Amino acid sequence: MNTDHELTQLRQRVTELERSEARYRNIFESSPISLWEEDWSAVKQHLDRLLATGVDLDAHLRHHVDDVLACLEVVRILDVNRATLELCQAPDKDQLLRALSVVFNEKSLDTFRRELVALGSGAMSYEEETVISTLLGEDRNIMFRVVVGADCEQTWERCFVSLVDITDRKRAEEALRLSKEETIQAQRELLARLSAPVIPISDEIIVMPFVGQLDQTRMQQALSVLLDEVQRLRVTTAILDITGVPEIDAEGTQGLVQAAQAVRLLGAQVVLTGIRPAIAQGLVSGGFNLDELVTRGTLQTGIAFAMQSGRTRRV
Repeated sequence: MNTDHELTQLRQRVTELERSEARYRNIFESSPISLWEEDWSAVKQHLDRLLATGVDLDAHLRHHVDDVLACLEVVRILDVNRATLELCQAPDKDQLLRALSVVFNEKSLDTFRRELVALGSGAMSYEEETVISTLLGEDRNIMFRVVVGADCEQTWERCFVSLVDITDRKRAEEALRLSKEETIQAQRELLARLSAPVIPISDEIIVMPFVGQLDQTRMQQALSVLLDEVQRLRVTTAILDITGVPEIDAEGTQGLVQAAQAVRLLGAQVVLTGIRPAIAQGLVSGGFNLDELVTRGTLQTGIAFAMQSGRTRRV
């Protein structure tokens, strides 16, 4: 009688286990996340042999890629779900398992190495962003996570891997980063133009007034704006007015000379106005070649010179 009762209980237990297994398989297969059931027991044995020699596992695996590859080769894939086939663009499980070296290639090898170090150091899980390739050759950004089964801490004979496709998120982040960079660049260009405005005097003459210190960075920004406007407006004369510049150093002087040379290459000339005695002395004592510069004491006389030169050329 007791035997019949025990047999009945055993059958009920088997039925419960079968139902539980069926529920698990249903959840596993229908999950929208890529899931892998794997056996890592041979990996643990390999790492245990390495650790038994007293090596620093991280340093050792960094310099011995062959051990990383050896661990990768002994991972046994027990099962994958439908989401995995979709992520990897594989028609069936058999074809996916035959092409694991395509999916997990050199792009994800460093992730696997760091994963080995973490698990070999006692962690029971590890996650990291990495890149895999589909069977059709498309790269996918994923969040990779491996967890050692709760009843397999000593053997690693059952590990669960999940791959979450974050490709769209990464693309959105990259688009946002580029947008921010473009915005910052546009702001820089606007500030450059505001710090060195170009004022048209006529169809042939523009004026760029400077106020404040002329350092190398500002001169480079001003030169870029100046050349753009000379080419866009097709002027014959660009007047650089430094009336509002308290002093000018060697870098600023060199910038003015370079501006004159660059503008001349575009078929126009530079007239430098607003020079005071101290600045004139600095220009001369600096030993620069000032042949490219036409100078006038005031902006008014500079404009008059440019207009007279324009009339002379037209005649």
